[in-house]
Amino acid sequence: MKKILLFFFALGLLMVPARAQTFAELHPNEISAGYSISLVNFGIGLINKAGLGNIDPETGEFSGIQSGGSGGIISMAYSRQMNPYVSLGAAASFNRVSINAVSGPNVSSIGASNLYTLLVTGKFDWYHTERDIFSMYSKIGLGAMYVQGDILEGVLNGAVILPAAQCSFICLEAGRSVHGFLELGLGSLGFAQIGVRTRF
Repeated sequence: MKKILLFFFALGLLMVPARAQTFAELHPNEISAGYSISLVNFGIGLINKAGLGNIDPETGEFSGIQSGGSGGIISMAYSRQMNPYVSLGAAASFNRVSINAVSGPNVSSIGASNLYTLLVTGKFDWYHTERDIFSMYSKIGLGAMYVQGDILEGVLNGAVILPAAQCSFICLEAGRSVHGFLELGLGSLGFAQIGVRTRF
């Protein structure tokens, strides 16, 4: 009797249709590259438009404060999907900002820094289509920022390590093996990040 019951139990298991794994489940690893603008980059970019200085009426030369450059944040990230909703990983980024004091033809640096950030990240996928063509998610990251350079000339020179964080509340991605993404949030990776992501 026991053998008969086991036979029908095994037969029942074989008759239950197997759920097809999604593309994301079959390819749980992600690598991404992104570009974003931070509040620091945005503020330094506005310095020239603010006109923080004077123009000599005779020579036409400017004296005051100007942006020395604000390239934005370049980042790379890796994550692994732990289940259909949660992924864990890490992100690294680079950013450079500088401010100059100008006096006619003379230009001197007020502050110039390279900013390197490393974050441990968590991603929560709260909506995705059946075939993972489109998804919406939120992301959080905690880590540290290494600031190298003269943050303020004569005030804080050299290098310093600061805490860093990123909270991206509304994130969208579309694609299959290669995704384009947009992440909106606030933190050391900027407030609007765009990029591409691939699964393997």
